Amino acid sequence: MGCDDKGAWQAAYRLDITEVQSVLRAAKAMLPYVVKKKEDLLIAVDYIEGRINGNEALSMFNDEVRIGRRKGKIRDSNIPYTRQEGLRAAQLENARNARAAYAVVVSDAIQEEIRADHGRRKLSFVKLSKKYGYSASVIRRILRVR
Repeated sequence: MGCDDKGAWQAAYRLDITEVQSVLRAAKAMLPYVVKKKEDLLIAVDYIEGRINGNEALSMFNDEVRIGRRKGKIRDSNIPYTRQEGLRAAQLENARNARAAYAVVVSDAIQEEIRADHGRRKLSFVKLSKKYGYSASVIRRILRVR
């Protein structure tokens, strides 16, 4: 029985790819050979290449669920950025957080206690953070660890 025969069993596969450029390459390579997931791949390619933003991609996936071509639940989220814009926004937020860590004023006495606990008692950044109530990045700054 050939795979074109009605009712013939056809294999389904799962493929896990974690690196974005590899996802893009694999999606483009599979497009001519897929039927059921073709629309999903086209949406993913458009998002990765920056032609649509997250809200548009999510809306398209939700439409696929509504018309029955895709299983799952309708998702509601607010992702108004293209992938590249979102990555840039995340970088800016991380930079703001890093600057904020340097803005925290810690008295000299507390800094000495932190250094002593780290040096003598071998307390980790996480334990020091919990003990003294400062973020791990502030503790790193005090200990001059990057």
